[in-house]
This record gives sequence, structure tokens and C-alpha cells, in this order.
Amino acid sequence: MNDYTSNLTLDHAAELLTQADGPITVITHSKPDGDAAGTLVALVTALNAIGKQARGILCPPIASSLNFLANSHSIEVVEDASHFPADTAQLVIVDTGAYSQLGPLTDAVRPLLDHTLILDHHLSGGVEAAHRYIDTTAAAAAEIVAKLISRLLGDKPVGTQVLQTINDALFTGIASDTGWFRFSNVTPNTHRLAADLIAAGVDHAGLYARLEQTERPEKLKLLIRAVDSLELLADDRAAVMTLHTQDFVETGARPEETERLIDIPQQVGSVQVIAMISEAQTERGPQTRVSFRSKPLADAVNVADLAATFGGGGHARAAGAKIDEPIDQARPRIVAALTEAVHTATAG
Repeated sequence: MNDYTSNLTLDHAAELLTQADGPITVITHSKPDGDAAGTLVALVTALNAIGKQARGILCPPIASSLNFLANSHSIEVVEDASHFPADTAQLVIVDTGAYSQLGPLTDAVRPLLDHTLILDHHLSGGVEAAHRYIDTTAAAAAEIVAKLISRLLGDKPVGTQVLQTINDALFTGIASDTGWFRFSNVTPNTHRLAADLIAAGVDHAGLYARLEQTERPEKLKLLIRAVDSLELLADDRAAVMTLHTQDFVETGARPEETERLIDIPQQVGSVQVIAMISEAQTERGPQTRVSFRSKPLADAVNVADLAATFGGGGHARAAGAKIDEPIDQARPRIVAALTEAVHTATAG
């Protein structure tokens, strides 16, 4: 989709959902992070609260810290599209608009494009949905869905537990995608929403402990491997960390436990941009996954553009891609592109 912009308002999106004449299915990208899972759970819970028949589908791997969301009512974790609801009348995709991120649900989505609504804050997407609400100024998809939910619920009476579930899920979303309000995507609106959620009863300290302080020892072992692989490039302005399949096997770490490892090199003052490269095995063969991050500097690297050269996408400061080739082939190209991006940004 060349024109990845909104073609309806949030009021129209709310109307579309309230008028859906059958089951509503909400999905997000595979390997969901806190924003994806939180946004999905909040929306599904709100839709059911107003009497709609809604369910959410998550595709693993899912971090153990997000199990409290994955285990929510009307949420199902599926490995493939065989469990996709055949009676879906309205499909909602949150926190992505890219086919490459839908994983095993891609083929299930294509026949439903005329009845699909995308709610996203990323810069690009290729899913040809009939309805799109895209706000690239939102720090998280949860910010968008929070506004949508306020329109869906209105003055309708909602149970205390339902509201708690929605609010905890929304706070998880904004905290996750902003690095607990540290990243450059944070706006005054982000803080206002966080304040409103805390005022409504969200235990932010408790959520932090649940989300950030429950890692397994295996992740610490993987962190050691990642730091040990660290290579500085372009006069120490770029950093690359590489994890091979054997690193996961020997440490017992899971693919989803690479989350936040990419933040470590940002502690180095000279580092402007980072790539975390990891190896994966899929049904189609070996795959190389890369995440990019850049600091919000005057000569910052736009990592969304960098990821796009490998078929990926994301935000200007956080993006990623999946490359269907072995890591030994993909890594040199990633390193070359990373180095060139730093030189170009600095020269400009």
C-alpha cells in the first residue's frame, strides 16, 4: 500500500465496529510486544463490554511477562491459521499493517480485506484494508485504541473488573512502546493518558514489576552472549550484536527473550544506531531477523528507511525486518547498510 494513511476518522471507526453484524476478530503482529498485546486485549474487552461478539488472536512466541494478557477472556494463542474464526464478520488489525508481520495469519486475512480495519501508528504497511486509521504521531497503538474505546463505551455502565482489564492493558501498551516514557516518541498526550490511567486505578509500579522484573535466568545468559558479540563500527557510531541459533540452544533462551537487549549499546555516548541480528529457523528455511534503533540526534539515522531496504519497516527510531536467508549471508549486507546509513546521516 503506497498510501498508508487514514481513510476514516475514529468516530467512523467506532461506528463501523458498533454496527458490525457478526463476530469481530482482533489480531496483531506475531511475536507481540506489550503494545500489540495490550492494545488487542483492551479493544476485545471493550467490544465485549458493549455486547459485541469479539475475540482476539495472538501468535507466539509470547514473552512470559505478557501471559496475564494472553490469558485474558476471549483471547486465544494460535500457532497457525487453522483456528482462525471462519465466521469473522469484521477483522481488526492493531499495531501493524504489514503482511510480513502477520506470520501464519496472512492467508486468513486476504479474503477479509473488504471487512478489515487497521489501527496503527507505524509509518508504512502493505495490507490493503478497506478501512484504516493511522496516526504516526501516537507513541503507541494503545494511544489510538484508548481514544477509540472512549467512543465505544461512552456513558455505558461497565463493570469494575472490565475497566481494570482495559486500563492495565492500555498502560502496558504505552509503557512498552515508550521504554517506560524514555523514548523520543513520548508526547504530552502520552503522559496525559498515563496520568488518567493511574488516576483510574492502574498500579504502575506493580505493572513495572510484572513486565520488567520477571525475566528468566536464561535471558541473562543470552544478554551475556549478545554483549560478547558486540562490534562497534563507523568510528564507534554504530553497534551490531549477533545471536546465532546455537546461542539460544546453549543458553536455553527463547526467541522472544531478545526484547530490550538492543537497548544496551545505547549507553555508549558515541553510538548513534544499533542493529540486533538474530538467526531463526522457519518452515521455509533459515531466516535472519534484525532490529534497528537510533538515537534522536540532529543527524539521526531513520531506521524505518534502513529496515525498508530489507523488506521491513517501523518507526524512524525503532524498526525491524525479517530476511529469508541464512545469517552468514544477511549479516554482511546489514552491516554495510548500517555503516552507510551512519555516514550518510553524518554527511547530511
